Amino acid sequence: MSMQHDPDLDDVLQDQELRHVADLLREARMTEAPLDDAFRSALRRQLMNQAWGMGGGGTPWWRKVFGPTGMVWATAAVGVILIGVVVVLTATNQPGPSDQVVVTSPISNQSAVRLQQPIQVTFNQPMNHPSTEAAVQITPATTVAFSWHENTLSVTPTAGDLAPNTQYQVTIGPGARTASGQSLTAPKTITFVTQPPAAPSPSPSPSARPTPVTALAGQHLLASIPEGITNVLWSPDSSTVYFVTGKGALESVPFAGGSPTVIAPDGVTSVAINPAGDQLAYIRKANIEILAIAPGTTTEVVPTPAPVLVGWTTGGVEWVSADGVYTAAPGGQGKVAPLPATGTVTAISFAPDGVHLAYTQDQSLNVMDLGTGKSTVLGLPGAHFLGWSPDGTGIMYSGAQAVVLADLGGRNTTPLPAGEPSWSSQDEVLLGSDVNLFVMRSDASGQTKLADGTFHLPDWAPNGIAFTYFRGGELFAASAPAPAPPATAPLDAATSVVNAFMKARKDNPDRANAYLDDNGRKAYSSAIGGLNLQVTGDPSFSRYYLLTAQVTGSHPDTAQFVVRIVLAHNNLDVKTFEETLTLVRTQGSQQFLVDQAAAGSVLTLGSTAEVVSVDVTTTSVKVTFDSDLKPETVTAGVIILDSKGKQIGNAPSYAKRTVTIDGLDLKSGKSFKLVVLSTVQDVSGNNIAAEYDLTFEGPAGKSGDRHKDTSPSPSPQPSPSATPSS
Repeated sequence: MSMQHDPDLDDVLQDQELRHVADLLREARMTEAPLDDAFRSALRRQLMNQAWGMGGGGTPWWRKVFGPTGMVWATAAVGVILIGVVVVLTATNQPGPSDQVVVTSPISNQSAVRLQQPIQVTFNQPMNHPSTEAAVQITPATTVAFSWHENTLSVTPTAGDLAPNTQYQVTIGPGARTASGQSLTAPKTITFVTQPPAAPSPSPSPSARPTPVTALAGQHLLASIPEGITNVLWSPDSSTVYFVTGKGALESVPFAGGSPTVIAPDGVTSVAINPAGDQLAYIRKANIEILAIAPGTTTEVVPTPAPVLVGWTTGGVEWVSADGVYTAAPGGQGKVAPLPATGTVTAISFAPDGVHLAYTQDQSLNVMDLGTGKSTVLGLPGAHFLGWSPDGTGIMYSGAQAVVLADLGGRNTTPLPAGEPSWSSQDEVLLGSDVNLFVMRSDASGQTKLADGTFHLPDWAPNGIAFTYFRGGELFAASAPAPAPPATAPLDAATSVVNAFMKARKDNPDRANAYLDDNGRKAYSSAIGGLNLQVTGDPSFSRYYLLTAQVTGSHPDTAQFVVRIVLAHNNLDVKTFEETLTLVRTQGSQQFLVDQAAAGSVLTLGSTAEVVSVDVTTTSVKVTFDSDLKPETVTAGVIILDSKGKQIGNAPSYAKRTVTIDGLDLKSGKSFKLVVLSTVQDVSGNNIAAEYDLTFEGPAGKSGDRHKDTSPSPSPQPSPSATPSS
């Protein structure tokens, strides 16, 4: 064992024999845990003082009074022993890395982890990357990608975000080794709970009449581009604008203003920025160049065939060539999906999430699901692609004298006035034209004229406030006024009552009665066989969340919710049960009240895939799981039944933990059942614990009333257990 040089010991160890003894002691190896630095320093100081007094430097008074010669030698021997202890303690407890591997994470035991947060695991010493990555186990089953920065491992789901309302356990197994080959002595587990999904904007009440002109704020020139412009995109933090000129130059300019910076002087035909905002990929001279923005370094990808369109997925860069969609793979490139082999096919745009592609085939506009290779035709022949929603779940295209907003299945459509559109993260749409600029909500309500004049190619920033536009060979930036708060729709009002009711049950059960009507009080009267209003005992009421929510009737307004209640023991979620609540708002009343309630069985949480959200519209049902699934098990494993037990709807599609069944016609007031069979498997090959059944009614009202609110409960909610069929 090596030891740092100590000049104080050199002063003490003047005798050659003492130096020899010290050298032997230096080779000793301590097996105990390292001592605290302060304790080691104090002990060393005391031992050195004793050693100086006994080993030589002067003759103490008591040796002069009592000391025969033999006593002197005995004292010197004791001094040597004490010096030896000093040597061993200081040599074996020097500050520095311990042999023990210490694993930490900033999100360990946290209860509101952002869905976009990578799982970061820090080690106290360099690790062997392949063995450490292979030793990572995640529950629920999640497909992930790894990256390293010094001794910190970042684990990122390939689906993009973490699942909402989910308790994760990330275990580093003993197979992980340090760079020197040492294995972990025991598994290290990090536990955390994710936050609920972001609450969507409240459902607005439509208003067809435009409001008066509202002045724009902060209009300023970004760049003069007389040759025109072909691409505009923003950095994710809304601080920088990138654009491609008509001559093929790729440039950037700060939103706040300043001189443009030339990134590539010519030949650029397509450009995309990665979700983190630290890399640009662009096609130049038939190759793909990837710019790492901070260091300014560029790498080159040489695809075959030549690329025509570039984009990003969570796993890296992707591109379209003449025969299909590709992504980088070990040793070259991998084909994600083929393009149609017939007709004239033109790739137009990757969705922001990278999992869909808009393209034309002859006169038809299509959207391809890159996970399945299946395509959907949008609109009538001759429809033109106009843009995506920021989350990639919606699309805009041209219709007859109008802009059409639609889901990716092309079924839920909303017509807007004609113009050049851009869809914001605040669910607002800018419509530019030669003569004015309008803003409105995505359901066409709240139409407001922002300004008169020419506003071509408007493009919202990710923050939903700033935007760019093009006029007379110049690129401008401005900020739109904050949207007016929409009127509260029935579902939003009912959701607020459910959240208040559940919070009161958890924190102050006496107040919960205020949210019950007469029927509701009977439903929660345990004395007559009803449900327990107060959830007591061990495991205890930890948190709740809304599994599904919908308006089911009007006159009176009626809404139905399925609420998951999670029970915990020692801060670990162990059981769950569901309650189905029916809320009614009578004519003239301003508040919904709980009118009916029914509860399912209490179930034990497992480690297999579980349903965490069900979103119902009249034409589709979306089922979100906490785990990544094997897509081939979904097709026959997730079905919708009508009241007669007949399967309805199209075959399910799967992307990002969400199964979508469209092609439905769910009539208001009719009963339907979602069935998830136990044949569905997560990516680890585990079947779900038991068949999951959820009975629901067809929704009522307009699209705003079908909106699924996911307002968070007072504390974040973990994933529930699937409810087995009876």
